[in-house]
Amino acid sequence: ESFMEQALDGDHSRWLELDGMPDDMVIYRYCGDTLQSWCNEFPVYNDNIQYRALTPLLTSSDFSLESPLVSVADTLAYLNLGSKWYLAKSMSDGDCTVIGGLEITRSGYGGMRGRAVNGQLKIPPAFSVRSLATDGGSAVSVMGRPQFKIVRESLQNPAHPVSYVLWIGLALALSGGLFWLASRKTVFRLRLVLLGALLVLGGIYVSGLSISDQYAMFSPRLYAGNGVLYSLGAVVLINIAILFVSWALYVARDALCSRVRGRTSADLCFAAVLAAIAGILAFTFFGLRSIIINSGLCLELYRLSELSLFSVVVYISFITMLVSVPLLLQTFRQLAFTCHAVRYDAFSLTNRIFYALLISVYLVSATGVLGFRKEQHRMEMLANRLAFYRDISLELYLRGIEPQIADDPIIATLSAFENTAGAIQSRILVNYFSRRDLNYAVTVYVFNTHNNTRDSAALYNTLVNGGQPVADNSRFLYVRRDNGRSYYVGVFLYLLEDSSISRVVMRLESREMGSNRGYADIFGIAPPGRVALPEGFSYALYEGRDLKENRGAYAYPTKLEDSLYDAVFVTGTEHLIRGDHSHFITRVGENEAIFLSRDKISALTYFEAGVFLALVVFMLLTLFARTSGREKPNLFKESYFRTRIRAVLMISQVSTLLVLSLVSVLFIYSRNENNMHTAMSEKISAVTAMLEAEAPQVTSFANMERGQLLAIVKRVSDDTDSDISVFSPSGSVLATTTPFVYERMMLSSRISAEAYGRIIYGHQRYCILQEKVGRRANFYTMYAPIIGDGGRILAIVSSPYSGDSFDFGNDVITHSVSIVSFFFMLLLISMFTVTAVVDRMFHPLSEMSRKMDNGGLDSMEPIEYDRKDEVYSIVQAYNSMVSKLSESTRRLASAERDKAWSEMARQVAHEIKNPLTPMKLQLQRVMRLKAKGDPRWQELFDEASAVLLDHIDILAKTAEDFSTFAKLYSEEPVEVDLDRMLQNEVAMYDNRPNIRFDYLGLEGAVVMAPKPQLTRVFVNLLNNAVQAIGDRPDGHIAVSLRLSSSKEDCYDIVFEDNGPGVDEENVGKLFTPNFTTKDGGSGLGLAISRSILERSGATIAYSRSFALGGACFTICYPKKSDGIL
Repeated sequence: ESFMEQALDGDHSRWLELDGMPDDMVIYRYCGDTLQSWCNEFPVYNDNIQYRALTPLLTSSDFSLESPLVSVADTLAYLNLGSKWYLAKSMSDGDCTVIGGLEITRSGYGGMRGRAVNGQLKIPPAFSVRSLATDGGSAVSVMGRPQFKIVRESLQNPAHPVSYVLWIGLALALSGGLFWLASRKTVFRLRLVLLGALLVLGGIYVSGLSISDQYAMFSPRLYAGNGVLYSLGAVVLINIAILFVSWALYVARDALCSRVRGRTSADLCFAAVLAAIAGILAFTFFGLRSIIINSGLCLELYRLSELSLFSVVVYISFITMLVSVPLLLQTFRQLAFTCHAVRYDAFSLTNRIFYALLISVYLVSATGVLGFRKEQHRMEMLANRLAFYRDISLELYLRGIEPQIADDPIIATLSAFENTAGAIQSRILVNYFSRRDLNYAVTVYVFNTHNNTRDSAALYNTLVNGGQPVADNSRFLYVRRDNGRSYYVGVFLYLLEDSSISRVVMRLESREMGSNRGYADIFGIAPPGRVALPEGFSYALYEGRDLKENRGAYAYPTKLEDSLYDAVFVTGTEHLIRGDHSHFITRVGENEAIFLSRDKISALTYFEAGVFLALVVFMLLTLFARTSGREKPNLFKESYFRTRIRAVLMISQVSTLLVLSLVSVLFIYSRNENNMHTAMSEKISAVTAMLEAEAPQVTSFANMERGQLLAIVKRVSDDTDSDISVFSPSGSVLATTTPFVYERMMLSSRISAEAYGRIIYGHQRYCILQEKVGRRANFYTMYAPIIGDGGRILAIVSSPYSGDSFDFGNDVITHSVSIVSFFFMLLLISMFTVTAVVDRMFHPLSEMSRKMDNGGLDSMEPIEYDRKDEVYSIVQAYNSMVSKLSESTRRLASAERDKAWSEMARQVAHEIKNPLTPMKLQLQRVMRLKAKGDPRWQELFDEASAVLLDHIDILAKTAEDFSTFAKLYSEEPVEVDLDRMLQNEVAMYDNRPNIRFDYLGLEGAVVMAPKPQLTRVFVNLLNNAVQAIGDRPDGHIAVSLRLSSSKEDCYDIVFEDNGPGVDEENVGKLFTPNFTTKDGGSGLGLAISRSILERSGATIAYSRSFALGGACFTICYPKKSDGIL
């Protein structure tokens, strides 16, 4: 009412402008009986509020119509005004009347069914608005009076693409289950979470069958598979179940792996994982295949205009489900390493890139191949429809009215007179076609004694020649012409009083709707009996070699060449590619074939789709990798400068490419918009000039004879290839080449208020407006005045601008996707380039670090660097330091050797002195007894000999240890096969009945080591284990060789036994010289072993054996590499 009051109080001599008025409101302002201004339009034929009849100008004079606006009163009422229902009322002040309406519902057209409720009312899709006379429902009162009812439709089509509450609730429930499991990762909780999730998903899966009429996700109208895959919602639920199970197993991986005992159980787990992965891949193939074949969804990413929300749902569902493959592999990663020494990381950068490329190639290939097969089937059905040229609904209607026309006495009487064709035509239109939305132009011809001439006979023969009866004994014929202008013709014979026969011939020809231009293209309407072609397709019909009919932009040859003819009619080719077009060929007769052609999809297009999809998959995998809980190195701490330089270069490249992409898209869009406006202005100027030239002496188009005006408009329309509507200076339509848009109330018969205000009150030469009708996308309409003598406006002409050239939305999206794809491809290339350049820049520093890490104090090497740059001084300083350090190391090594020999000499002297003392005492005792002549010396001789022999063995052992220590600095490392060496050593000891030896090896484990010394280390450790077990009947020694779990590029060699082990207070003394826990031991074995290993870059450590309970010695030995000497 506030807008109506503004209109009522405003200046009645100026055009009405109401700022901020919504599009679903309409305001008409009348001054007297003249419509002076309006904002938006009511969809009515007649907006004259005076009580008088109107003879419509758009059709023949077959009925009269009173304006429905007459029923609008000063009280608010729910009224039907044309194709829409409004809450409408009027307000008056003197001779000024304002009528306002708020749109509530609109009737469907162009594929819409029922009534579409105004979206601003926020009425749920399952409900509709009905009149108060409708049974049931709830009445809605406005300003204290009931106006309409809201009724729940029991047969309502699924309106919700998804149930957001349902899916959001499911996501929250599953996320909560994962968080609860992550808080305590136990197998028991895993079972509870999986059971609960599967119960929830199963409940929704089963309930989906009962809510298929409410939600499109579960509706068989969208997708109907077989059995388990009964709907798209069912497929999504299965995908979610697969992903959730895999994710839950991954979260509880540690608890699961701890339950696996032995290699056999591990192998069973691996077999189950591989079987699950195979099942996931098989389900992906069959699921995608079923969706593509059994639904109308488009999954080809390169067909952007055909993609829908459901297409996006399918892609998200399957891509996230396929993430379960690396999740399952990552779940048993530790188990694979422990049991089979297989090291991998499913979420590493390399594997993420590889898996993303694999998924993208598979999805693009699968959707491309299956989509092409589906397209072939669709083109075959379309070709069969195109092969059938007739309008069945019209033929049925003609069969119904045929007897009535044949028995019509008025037509029979009129057929006897001269020049009665017009009267008979009016009679037929009024009595037989007035209630039908006739899309055919009806023309009547009368042949009787008054025009019994040769020309009339030729005309008659031309009309009926080649006609085929629409049914047996029918008077109506279908006449097909090669030029595509086929028509129906009815021949009625009437016996006159003078026994002569008159013939009334009624011709029904399809009205030209310009299926490739104007409103027919905008609203997607094809002429009656003609099948509309899909966007971007062309059509041709060949009889033999000759082209009989064609439509579309492709230039078909008028005659088929020999090779093409043989391919179509001899070999039966159904698809071929010629040039840049792809042709679908269907044989529809013995010598007839239909071609349906479109642009060929280039390899570059497939590449762009693959790159785009790979990027999406890679980012999703990266997200999972970031949330996988793995320990990640701090790049900024490990390689601060290198990472910073890379980051700066990457950010600059990304920013530059993003700005360039945005600027290019905006530039292309702006240029296309300018070109389009230029083309539209030139076109409307040409239409206006031609109309003004066609009627130079006309003072008013409204007063022209209607047939003459329609003829002029038709000629200009054909010459400019456009739809044209002519409006009177007051804004009502006078003539149009597309009456169906007004007859079906797709458009109001009143000109756009904005265009009228700009032209009449703003005095613009032309204006171009973007308009929207119903749910249709925006389209442009051009308006311009037709100026007569003295500058007076005779009429206003309008023409829609249609076709692919006016809507750049898809072009912008396609262009943006192409830029993004190539942008990321260039980004990847630039990343490798930048990495190579930065690595080369930091190569001297990296080489310096490597040599310092791998080399000892006596083996550091200088760096060769020839360039004179910022790094050169650092390299020179390093080389100088290496030279000085080498000299210092040499001197230090010499001093250490002297000290070591000194220490060893002292130690050897101590070891020699210890056995010599008892030997001397024994000999002196025997000698004293013998000197005294005591006969007991002979008895003590044997005892002294045994003691001497034992201590001689000790001296020999000491000498051997001393020799071994001396060799530490002399033996060179050689290539050693650890696996074979350990097998041989274990086999030498595996002959004791009370001890069981187990060996778990690793093939291909090669190291660089002094072989005799390393053998001594293994023998020493095995001797210690055997001596620790002693005579126990259940002795067990286990030796294993595996990849190191603590250091990269190393092997772990583990010696375990079930002996007593080492006391905690003695653990720190194990590798100290002279320390031993055995009787008669020298205490040098472990000390020498550690010296040997440290000399080779290896380490040895002691721990309590977890499996056997005794001692456990672990040697960590580096793999063979150039840096190990």
